Amino acid sequence: MEKRVSKWGVVPFRGIDNENLEFLIVSTKNGNWGLPKGNLMKKLGSKGTALQEAYEEAGIIGSVVDQKVSTKIKGKRMAFYPMEVKNELAVWPESNWRQRKWIRSNEAKNYLHHHSLRSILEEISEKIFKSCS
Repeated sequence: MEKRVSKWGVVPFRGIDNENLEFLIVSTKNGNWGLPKGNLMKKLGSKGTALQEAYEEAGIIGSVVDQKVSTKIKGKRMAFYPMEVKNELAVWPESNWRQRKWIRSNEAKNYLHHHSLRSILEEISEKIFKSCS
């Protein structure tokens, strides 16, 4: 399965219930917004790669809390792990050119151009809400 996945990433979140739940998005090279993701680093494995990308692209540290969610964007399969953010760094490897922003899932349509990314936020929001109920 991992060989077919093009990118591994995280869906960073904070908040313990649906009313306070927020997701972190990052700016992309072309001026859009997305989620931290990157190519598999074999020595780190899929979860390790996702957590490393979260650190490099968003300056966040946290833990994976659930199973991955997969989607296809522009014909490429991508997998994202829900990640509870524990720490936000003031400076991180890509902070000189990336911005980050906390949003609620109902704001995703204003920032995320790909419907599949918006769907992932909704799916993870529902999972988190169910686990807190």
